[in-house]
Amino acid sequence: MKNNISLITYLLVAVSLFCSCNNFLDETPNKSGSAYIYHMDQLYGLMGSPDLYMMSYAEPDYLDYGMVEPYMYQQMLLGDAVEFDPQFWYTGMQGIFNGAYNVYRWDEEELTDPFGMNNLWTPAYNRIYTCNTVLENLDNVIQTTENIRYQVEGEARFGRAYYHFMLLTQFCLWKEEAPGIGYREDTDASSIPARQTVGYTLSRIYEDLQLAESALAKAGRTAFDSEHNHRPTVPTVQAFRARVDLYRGNYPSALSNASAALEAHHTLVDFKNDPLYELFLSTEYHFLDPTDSHIERTVTARTMTEMNNRGCESIPEYEELYLPHLTSLDYGGNAPLSESFYRLFDRENDARWIYFYNTYSLLGYASGVLQTLDIEGETVDNCIKWADQQWLKPCWYQTYFRFGRYSPIGVIGMTTAEMYLIKAECMARSGQNGEAAELLKTFRRTRFMNETAANNITGSVQDVLDERTREMGAVWRFFDMKRLNGAENAGLYIRRRILSDITDPDSVTELVIAPDDPRWAMPFNPEEADNMSWNQNEGWN
Repeated sequence: MKNNISLITYLLVAVSLFCSCNNFLDETPNKSGSAYIYHMDQLYGLMGSPDLYMMSYAEPDYLDYGMVEPYMYQQMLLGDAVEFDPQFWYTGMQGIFNGAYNVYRWDEEELTDPFGMNNLWTPAYNRIYTCNTVLENLDNVIQTTENIRYQVEGEARFGRAYYHFMLLTQFCLWKEEAPGIGYREDTDASSIPARQTVGYTLSRIYEDLQLAESALAKAGRTAFDSEHNHRPTVPTVQAFRARVDLYRGNYPSALSNASAALEAHHTLVDFKNDPLYELFLSTEYHFLDPTDSHIERTVTARTMTEMNNRGCESIPEYEELYLPHLTSLDYGGNAPLSESFYRLFDRENDARWIYFYNTYSLLGYASGVLQTLDIEGETVDNCIKWADQQWLKPCWYQTYFRFGRYSPIGVIGMTTAEMYLIKAECMARSGQNGEAAELLKTFRRTRFMNETAANNITGSVQDVLDERTREMGAVWRFFDMKRLNGAENAGLYIRRRILSDITDPDSVTELVIAPDDPRWAMPFNPEEADNMSWNQNEGWN
C-alpha cells in the first residue's frame, strides 16, 4: 500500500485508458493527471475495466495474444502437485528457472523479494484501492440512474471482498483466531488497517458480499451476463461465496451458493470438441536404446492455440467463466509434475491430461539431459541417452500448459466446473454419495474421451477431492491443502527433497511443511511489513 499516493493519479485518469468502457463523458479528462472524479459514468467506467480481473498488459500487441500479467503464480510451486527432483534440477534445468526453484524450496528471500510483491500484494491492494475510490465517491458525484448507482456499488463491494480473500488465503493461517489482514476500506494513504484476526477479515468479506448481492439485485443484475462477464452479477457473487464457504468448511452454505450459481449459469465446455484446445506439434525428442546408437522411440511436444479475445475487452472465449480472472503462470508454469499428481489421471481418456499436461514441452528447458549425437550416420538433436532414462521419471517430462502457446495461463476466477465440484463435495460430505456421483459423471462427460471412462467414479469425498485436483490442478493445490488441513484436520504434509545450495548437487536435504507449520502463511515483503508496522508472519525471519 506504500504506492497509494501515486495510485490516486492513476485512478483519476484511468477512465481515459480503459478502452472497454462506453459510458464516459464527452469531455476529455485532463491529460496532466489531475482530472477530478465528478460523474457516475467515471465510476461506472472504473468498475467496467477488464483490467480489474484480467490484468492484461496495456500494449495492444499483447492483447492480441491474450496475455495477462503474472498474479499468484507462486501457488503452483508451493503444493504437492509439482516436483523438482534435485538431480533433474541440477543436471537438466539449473540456471534457467532459479527463481522458480527457490519458490519451490520455500525460500524466504525469494518469497519476499520486490518482484514477488508486485505479482500478488501490490496488484491486490491497487484494486482494493480502486474499489474504495469508487465507494467513497458513489454519492458525491453527478448521478445517472438508480440502477447504475446500485450496479457500481455492488461491483465495487464484490471486488473489495474478492481481493481481500485472495490476500487472506495467501498471507494468513486458516484458524479463526490467527492474524488476518484487517480490512482496507478507505483511500487515506496514511491509514493502515490493523491486522486483527482471520475471523474479523472473513466477517468483513462476507459483509461486503452480502451488500454486493443486495445492490446488484436492486440494479437488476440477477442473471449471468455472458457478454460482459468481467462485470460481476448476483451469480458471480454466489459463485465466489461458494468458494469462500468451501475454504472455511461451511459446507451447507457452499452447497446453497454453488447450486444458486449453477441455476444461473451451468455451461460446461466439451474439451475434446472445443477449438480452443487445438494442439500444434512442435519439437521432437528422441529416446535412445541401451547402446545409445539407435532411436528407440520419439515423442513430439505439443502446444495449444492462443486464447481468443473479444476485441479490446480482453474477455476469453471460454464459456465456463463466471469471472474472467486469468493469470500468467510465468516461470511457475514450467515446473515438472509430481508422481502423485501424474498418477491421478487416466492418461488415455482424460482430455484434461491430453490437452493441458501431456505436452513434453518441459524437455525443451531440460538442456542438461538433451544431447546432439551422431545416430546411424545423421546428426540428431534432442537425444536422451539410455542412462539418463533410468533415473528420469515420465511425470517430469510434463507440465501444465493451458490457453497459451508461449506462457501457460491459469484460471483464477470462478468457473461452472468449480461449482460442480463444490456441490459434489458438499453432497459427499453430507452422505449424499449417489447424488454426488451422478453430478461428477455429468461433469466428467465433458472432460473424457469416452463415456465409459467418464462414468468410472463414485461419489466418495476422496473421489471428489481427486477430481477437483485433476480439474483445478497444481494451480490450486496449495490452497486446497491449506483448507483441508484447517477445516478437516486432513494431516497433509509438504515433503520434498531439495538442494539447500542450488549450485551443490550434494546438498540434498528434506523440506517438511507439517499441517501445523506456521509457514502455510506466506511471508510479507519486509519493507512493506515495516511500512505497515505489521510483524512478519511466524516461522519466517
